[in-house]
Amino acid sequence: MNRFEGKTVLITGASRGIGRAIALRLAEEGANIAVNYVRERIRAEQVALEVEAKGCRSAVFQADVRDDAAVRAMAGHAVSAFGAVDVWVNNAGVEYEEPIENIAESHWDESFAVNVKGLFFCCRAIAPHMLARERGVIVNIASRFGVLGDPDSLAYGASKAAVINITKALAKRYAPYIRVNCVAPAYTETDLMAHVTPEYVTRFHKSTPLQRVARPEDTAAAVAYLASDDASFTTGAILPVDGGYTLK
Repeated sequence: MNRFEGKTVLITGASRGIGRAIALRLAEEGANIAVNYVRERIRAEQVALEVEAKGCRSAVFQADVRDDAAVRAMAGHAVSAFGAVDVWVNNAGVEYEEPIENIAESHWDESFAVNVKGLFFCCRAIAPHMLARERGVIVNIASRFGVLGDPDSLAYGASKAAVINITKALAKRYAPYIRVNCVAPAYTETDLMAHVTPEYVTRFHKSTPLQRVARPEDTAAAVAYLASDDASFTTGAILPVDGGYTLK
């Protein structure tokens, strides 16, 4: 399939993990990829090379999503470099696992600064460019914890619940020209989650109807659907990619 041939997709936090998987999946379907990173330029450039090896254009853009001016500048530079940004994927995020009694104020603040404020800054920055063309797609990455809540990841879960709310609000605000949807993955095998114990993985398997953890490619496939014209009549949707975990 070449559902994204001739289109450009910008992905925040695309130098690793789920962001990288999204970049490669969409490039396989013909998308040019704008790779956002905040610190790891070498890794971002490697993703760009992997995209180009698939025959698509790519470029890297440094910006901390918490910085409104930097995000607005990145949106403008990406539009100038590629002619347009057809799809924007808000993937950048942070998580701190702490029991409620030990949540550090700095961790709470950073969780909301990156996961909520940063995502909002990105949506607001790209929306005028999309509205000027009367078309565009935004896909946000939330979490199963944004649906269920989790006492050991309270700040993360609360921030991802806000992502779900923002998704619905912006889907209403930007219709009919911009579709805004959300993917809510479960625990995913990435280097960011390397600290997770085997006991946790075993418990997750037992609690999940499909009895495995999520892979980055699972979320990438869901993003590919929501970003494509196959989902042209879908907006404001929350698509769980959790093996049935949230059925309980």
